[in-house]
Amino acid sequence: MRYLLIISSLLFLLPACKSTPSRQVTPAFYFWKQSWTGNATELEYLRQLPARKLYVKMFDVAPGSKPGEAVPVAIFQQQQPLPADQEIVPVIFLMNEIWNNPPDTTLAAQLAQRTEKLLGSLCSSLPNKQPIKEIQIDCDWTKTTRDTYFRYLKALQQLPFFKGKDVSATIRMHQIKFRNSSGIPPVNKGLLMCYNMGDLRKPGDHNSILDISTMESYIGNDRISNYPLPLDIALPLFQWTVLFENNQYKGILRNVGTRELENKNLFIPHGKQLFVVQKDTLINGYMLKKGSELRREITNVKLLEDAAQLISAQRQSYNPTVIFYHLDAATLDNYPLHELQKVYRLFN
Repeated sequence: MRYLLIISSLLFLLPACKSTPSRQVTPAFYFWKQSWTGNATELEYLRQLPARKLYVKMFDVAPGSKPGEAVPVAIFQQQQPLPADQEIVPVIFLMNEIWNNPPDTTLAAQLAQRTEKLLGSLCSSLPNKQPIKEIQIDCDWTKTTRDTYFRYLKALQQLPFFKGKDVSATIRMHQIKFRNSSGIPPVNKGLLMCYNMGDLRKPGDHNSILDISTMESYIGNDRISNYPLPLDIALPLFQWTVLFENNQYKGILRNVGTRELENKNLFIPHGKQLFVVQKDTLINGYMLKKGSELRREITNVKLLEDAAQLISAQRQSYNPTVIFYHLDAATLDNYPLHELQKVYRLFN
């Protein structure tokens, strides 16, 4: 009888000891610059990660000079051919402002047709060893622009160039938390953007790119795992310096980094990531006034690992693509390849 009790107890414990099944994770990069030059460092990171996909921004759509007009800008160019053996995912970035005009039932359909025409032309020059399987639409829609944007997404998928391809849409953190008011985009899958989650324009000692406590408040305990669309994941590989004068946001200083801020004759550290300008100075093309405040925002590997562990705890029944934003030789030195490999493997 005692042996039966022991066996029963062991059987009872077996489900609790069952490990979480591993997933097939696809590593990838975004390429967000306007021109592909075949940079050696960028090619090395692509091949050594190894990235299975390259998400390439093909163009932006911005408000035109006339009311209700939306025009393509920042159109992608290949100065050198993209890698022929790389799966390319075209990305289109839509400024949310294009939907802010008075409701126009024809806007979504007309813009979808213009999108197809331009995208088809650009994709005809891509390497053809890997067929296009996915097209991604990036737009930070709101509850007031949702309906028109969603009509656009539906219209796209009815057009010949989009037939037989997955259409994905970017999902911001606020759209995960407030999904009832934001709505669920009518696409095949989503891409969860795990960056730019704070208030960039708000003064103070915080990181608007990536902050773990802020992320926790957005995703809760189950908002990712219970999201109705399968979600790929994007993590940031960038940093910047934000300028404030009299607590007013003045912009991003992309050429003022950690090395410049170490000059104690010009900058005095204040708090975790704040620096106070000590005298009027011109540095790397920026005129800084005495008393102005700079906030240095960095996403290091430790922060990426913490974010990956938090997100991967909410598993969907889906093999995700993990995309690093973005492939840029100017910042890749801050992210050794073996560290990035460790980060994406946390999603297995």
